[in-house]
Amino acid sequence: GFDVVTYTGDGVSGKQIPHSLNAVPEMIWVKNRDEGGENWGVYHKGLNGGSSPEDYLLKLNLTDAESDAASMWNDTAPTATHFTLGNSAYGNSNTRAHIAMLFASVDGISKCGSWTGLGTSAGNEIDVNLGFSPRFIIIKRTDNSDLGSWYTYDTTRGLTTLGSASKRLQLDDSDAEATCNSCLEPTSTGFTIGLSARHNTSSAKYIYYAHA
Repeated sequence: GFDVVTYTGDGVSGKQIPHSLNAVPEMIWVKNRDEGGENWGVYHKGLNGGSSPEDYLLKLNLTDAESDAASMWNDTAPTATHFTLGNSAYGNSNTRAHIAMLFASVDGISKCGSWTGLGTSAGNEIDVNLGFSPRFIIIKRTDNSDLGSWYTYDTTRGLTTLGSASKRLQLDDSDAEATCNSCLEPTSTGFTIGLSARHNTSSAKYIYYAHA
């Protein structure tokens, strides 16, 4: 369910990077290691509502909404043996060292997925089925930068029931952890999204990664 690959960029669109995930990656994080100021490029199967997600890009260090960016993934879907890069300096800067982290769902252990918000009115809670109880969850809004941080929760710091103060960190900034009383709670088979606008704004698009 997880692989790490290092490689040297060549700046040429269509560059294929082999991996040993033994599955099609459902999320990829890529970082230029040699040059400062370059963002983390992110692929996730839920981008653009799951339609041609390889045409789109998120940035792990920013709250930005998804953007159409052929220069990142060369508009080419990843496969069980490799992923493809465009000529973006994020992921394929000529002669520069890069690192890629690849994620895939594994039954009972990890899952990548998405949902659409229903709104913050009573009764609009959303049950996300994972097939396991999560200990670690990352959530990102993809259609807008408003409340678009990479919110991260885990049971070690405190992931509790709705109405209690679950502790959250944000991968895109240096803030100390904060709390949210109505964001989400783990269940025996996944997690429930509460009525906070942070994760349940009406018609908003969200992606997630969860691990047992």
